[in-house]
Amino acid sequence: MVKLPRFGRLRLPQRLTQRWRAGLSAQRRWWRARRRARAAAAGGAVLFPAAGHGAIAVETLAGPAAAARAGPRIAILHATAGSGHKRAAESLAAALSQIQPSSIVREVDTLVFASRLYRGTYAATYNAMAARAPRLWGVLYHSWAAAPVNKSTAPVRLALDRMNLRRLVRVVERESPEAVICTHFLPVEALSPRRGGGRLRVPLYCVITDFAAHPFWAFPHVDRYFVASAEVAGELAGHGVAADRIEVTGIPVDPKFARTMGREAARDRLGLDRARPVVLVMGGGSGVGPLAEVAVRLGSVAERPQVLVMCGMNRRLRAKIESLPEARAGVIRVLGFTRDVDVLLEACDLAVGKAGGLTCAEALAKSVPLVIFKPTPGQEVRNARYLEAAGAALHADSEAEVEQVVSRLLADAGARAGVRERASAIAAPRAAETIARRVLADIGVGARMSA
Repeated sequence: MVKLPRFGRLRLPQRLTQRWRAGLSAQRRWWRARRRARAAAAGGAVLFPAAGHGAIAVETLAGPAAAARAGPRIAILHATAGSGHKRAAESLAAALSQIQPSSIVREVDTLVFASRLYRGTYAATYNAMAARAPRLWGVLYHSWAAAPVNKSTAPVRLALDRMNLRRLVRVVERESPEAVICTHFLPVEALSPRRGGGRLRVPLYCVITDFAAHPFWAFPHVDRYFVASAEVAGELAGHGVAADRIEVTGIPVDPKFARTMGREAARDRLGLDRARPVVLVMGGGSGVGPLAEVAVRLGSVAERPQVLVMCGMNRRLRAKIESLPEARAGVIRVLGFTRDVDVLLEACDLAVGKAGGLTCAEALAKSVPLVIFKPTPGQEVRNARYLEAAGAALHADSEAEVEQVVSRLLADAGARAGVRERASAIAAPRAAETIARRVLADIGVGARMSA
């Protein structure tokens, strides 16, 4: 409802205010129709579709398609601050649909419910700091984790986030799914008070997607947390979460990571030489880091590996690497965005990449030795420390050091086998399935595995 201005005892005439309201409503409908048309023409997501009373960006859980199916309706909420939270949400959606084929599962970016300004700056701020000012991000990460700072800044931060996610709260309450699963702390911030106050009457779950638990993740009214390790569980309990509400499952990766096709079959599928070693260089969804320089160095090591470089959505980086003499000679092979990461990991002898939670979890699921390159201060450094302490990864802080570590591992099959074995020991390739079965059991659904 539009608030009308009042000046002391003076009020605008009723007829004028009615015309004002009607004009504003008409203008809002026009802008929403225009945005729907533009988004449909571009093949993108629609922020204000006709369904959902103009406030939800996906097909509604209670829509006509859902009415024809008898399964549970589950909402999975993530936020596009990095690609890992979305990949975790997609993995859970795949597991739920595989285990309970009749379920209606929607994975939604929480930020589509926020204002354009908030939506445009939230992820961009993190991405910019992580790429251009990693030390600053590290300082902020650790300062926010300190109890005095977190206690003093939390009220303002929470108020701002909740104000911007009011539409998310209204949509979730209206749609009334049987369960809500969050793979980012932002939707938990918005929904936890409603769960505590009884307005949200369905279970609220949270999946932590790193091998560490920042205080940002800790809220009192979450029915169950799913975490990567016992260390994360202890850390989360230290932030005030009841231990009986924390379950160690691992970080959810797509169920296909639990299936094995064999190294030779994977190399055949990718058109790779079976006899030569393969090194996979990963830059995440945005192709972050000096991947071209790393790839050139790796292509020149004595073992002469086949170097595959994943550039994600970074077209400029892909064009740069494709122009290299090593790429034209076939020493380096460039890949854009791909959904065959499981095949690539199974085909390679080792991988070089950042220490995002999902990247680490996927490498562990395929028991691939991981050389972590320049982890961003904050959660990536903590992920790297966890994997290094377990002997499942090695750490390199420069392009030259990456070359040395990779060369050493390629020359020593025993060392590679040892890292693979230790990676396998802490891997959780079926974490998504474990979480899906727990959620379905909690809401009273008898799950069955699809044929």
